[in-house]
Parts: sequence; structure tokens; C-alpha cells
Amino acid sequence: MNEYEEEENKDMCPICKTDRYLSPDLKFLVNPECYHKICESCVDRIFSLGPAQCPYKGCDKILRKNKFKTQIFDDVSVEKEVDIRKRVFNVFNKTLQDFNGNLDEYNKYLEDREDIVYNLDHGIDVDKMEEKLRTYEELNKQLIQANLERFKQDTESFKQRQQFEKEMKLKKRLLERQIEEEERANKRWAKREIVNRLTTSNLSVDTNEVIDSVKNTVKLKKSSARRKLEELNRVLQNNPYFGANMNPQNNKTMMMMMMQRRQLEPFTPFNGDRDLNQRYVVTRDQYEDPFIQDLEKRKEYTASGFRVDYTYDRLLNEAFRGLGCIISEELA
Repeated sequence: MNEYEEEENKDMCPICKTDRYLSPDLKFLVNPECYHKICESCVDRIFSLGPAQCPYKGCDKILRKNKFKTQIFDDVSVEKEVDIRKRVFNVFNKTLQDFNGNLDEYNKYLEDREDIVYNLDHGIDVDKMEEKLRTYEELNKQLIQANLERFKQDTESFKQRQQFEKEMKLKKRLLERQIEEEERANKRWAKREIVNRLTTSNLSVDTNEVIDSVKNTVKLKKSSARRKLEELNRVLQNNPYFGANMNPQNNKTMMMMMMQRRQLEPFTPFNGDRDLNQRYVVTRDQYEDPFIQDLEKRKEYTASGFRVDYTYDRLLNEAFRGLGCIISEELA
């Protein structure tokens, strides 16, 4: 049989001779008893009434319909080896921890496991290997179950870690995009503000002073998105999953510990403003501030919801921030 015929037979059922060219929805199934591929229609037709012999010529295996599964790999030999490895590894599932760190014993254990996989895959001493599997499973039933549970937990932790990383990266991208939009808006505002000040002021005003004043005002505007991004970066830096040594162990517990530690931390200007008790009271409706009073008269600001009392409250909050922090205690 040449290569063309072999390629053609890959997409043709050897029983009914149906191929994927005429039936695009053709699906092949295999049975772990012999791994002979048969199309789904032939499986329904031959094995619906009960167990029957494999229709392949020379194969005397008795097959059952509920044992058939969808063929994943194009090469049936690969399909067979993957299934054998999965079955053997579920029984011989010890880790280096079970050998108390003894690498020589663990490597010997891995060699024995590979020998069983190889013999079963190539049909060497199959009965002996199956008996070895059954005996080992009976003698180590509790340990096997414990390792399966541990592997399940590690897998779940890995999925949680991936989801956590995905959410954090998405949140970071959104904050960075918001910061870029705010910076563009601040630049537009600065240009308009410089033009407005120069046009409304007298000719003796210094242009450089106006520009520097507007630039300083823009610098003082630290957006909430930037503060959130800085806080997120601190969380990611303190997260061992984002460091150089990623250790996928108990992600859920780690996240809970981080949240508890975050709640117990005292107020500190190094980690943001979380002081809910204000140390000031706004006692006046108006303060002597020409810049803010000028904004209050502009329709484009009042129409967007600008309020003087909010501005005074924020300025006082920033002025009093950090008074409850003792630097020496924080550094310790």
C-alpha cells in the first residue's frame, strides 16, 4: 500500500467503506480492547443488540458498545499509548515527596512504571503486567486515593491561578487605558486653560508663569485610576504567582491570606488612603481661592457637576492625609 492509499484509508471506515469526502460528519470510534477504528454508524449497527466480536478480520476480541470512545489522535498507536499511560499513572502515582526526597528510589520507581507502559503498549507479558497493576493497586489503595485527591487539588489550584492572572491582567489593561484617556483629557484641558488665562488676563502677565501654573495643576491631579493601578501593581508584586518562582500551591488560601493581611494593615500613606475617620471638618462654604472661584463661574464645569464643596473636601483630605501614620512604626 502506497502513501496515497494510506492517506485515503485514514478517512474511510474499513467496515462500510464510507469516507469523509461523501460524509463530512463521519466520526470514528475506537474500543480500548483492540483499538480498531470503526465509524459511529457501524458501531450502532453492529453492537446495539449487545456484545459482539470485532468486525476486523483476524480479531477475536468481544466488544461492547459502551466501551467505544471518540478517536482523538489521527494515529491509533498514539491513542493507545495515551490511554495506557493514563491508566498506569493513575495507579503508579507516587511523587518524590512519598520517597522522602530520595531521588534514586524515585527514579527506580519511574523506570518500573515506564517498563509497564512499554510492555502493555507493545503486547509484551500483558497478563503479567496486568497482574502487577492489580496487585500494586490493592496493596496501596489508600495512598493512591490520597495522591489522586492531591493531584485534583493541584489541578484546581492551577485553574484558579490562571483565572486570577487573567482577571488581574484584564483589570490592569483597563486601568492603563483609562489613565491614557485621562492624560489626553488633561492635556486638552491644559491647552484650553492656558489660552483662557492669557486671553482674560492683562498684557503684563508672564506667559511662562501661566504655563507653569497650569502644568503644576495638572500634576496635582492624580486620577483614581492611577491610584488603583499603583495598588494593583503592589498586589501583583506581593503575589508569589507573579514572581520569578511560581509555586502553584493552594492559590485560594493564599488569596484569602492576602485579603486578611490587607484588612489588618493600619492606615499608611505608603499603601493609599484607607482612613475612614476624617481628621477635619469643612466649616466654610467659600475659601479664598481665585482659581476655584473662577472655575465655579464657568458653565462647562458647573454643567458637568463641578461643586466647590467637593473640591474643598478633597483638598483638605489630601492636606490631612498621613497625620495618623507614625513613620518609624511603619518602617519597622
